[in-house]
Amino acid sequence: MSRLLHWVWEVRSHHHQLKHFLQDEKQMSRRTLTLIKASGEILLNGKKSNVNTRIIVGDQVTVGIPFSNHPEHFSENTEDVHIIFEDEHLIVVNKQPGVSTLPSQGVRGHSLAEAIMHYARTSDQLFGVHPVNRLDRFTSGIVVFAKHRYAHDFLMKSFQDKRYVAVVDGQFPYKEKMISLPIDRNRTSIVERQVTVTGKPAKTYVKRIEEHALYTVLSVKLYTGRTHQIRVHLSASGYPIVGDTLYGSTSNQLNRQALHAAHYETVHPITQEQIQFSAPTPKDIVQFLSNNI
Repeated sequence: MSRLLHWVWEVRSHHHQLKHFLQDEKQMSRRTLTLIKASGEILLNGKKSNVNTRIIVGDQVTVGIPFSNHPEHFSENTEDVHIIFEDEHLIVVNKQPGVSTLPSQGVRGHSLAEAIMHYARTSDQLFGVHPVNRLDRFTSGIVVFAKHRYAHDFLMKSFQDKRYVAVVDGQFPYKEKMISLPIDRNRTSIVERQVTVTGKPAKTYVKRIEEHALYTVLSVKLYTGRTHQIRVHLSASGYPIVGDTLYGSTSNQLNRQALHAAHYETVHPITQEQIQFSAPTPKDIVQFLSNNI
């Protein structure tokens, strides 16, 4: 099995040199370009080339990137992976609640990333595990992993439309609301975040989509990506997420926060076409809502 993954791009606009095409148009980082030059392959019209070669419209550029080794602190997790989409460059999964995205210090063999590592080996595939987004352990929904460094770098710099479903305590009074409150670490806790004037800017758009007697279902869109942002913003607004004991809610019907990453939209790193994914609301949240109509 080849240790390189290849793909081909056609040059469709004017560039002086091959490196300008890769760095400016294809947003390839210097780190990734250095990796490809050292251990990968670059072909121009089927022949080995270097990044200083002049190119013209219509040229065919083939890139071969080496697969990443899995981090040494990963141990395989044999749990099933709920795959929404997969190709040579990405794997998109529906994370179940109670599963960490990445292994934590001293706790190995239980994370989603390690389950994907196991999936790669048992399906006879060679690819790295590069998370593009992360979810809290008890948040369910869409997590995107890049299979190689270029795809990861590209997606981290690209547009990402991330939308969540959240169930909050109480009757949320606004049809739509933009919450703009700075967030920082709570200095008395290694986990908890809080709204504070010294924090980093954070923006969360909230739309009311369903009302119950004691609860409200919200659609939530992130404009920034602070740790625990949705949980902190809704709690600070007086409407904590159901089951989120860290930020002020309790529930005897749900043993985790009622937060689900339901929609993800971005640009494919190779085709550069818009791609979008959806994950249905999980059974535990659906059951909770049906019990509280």
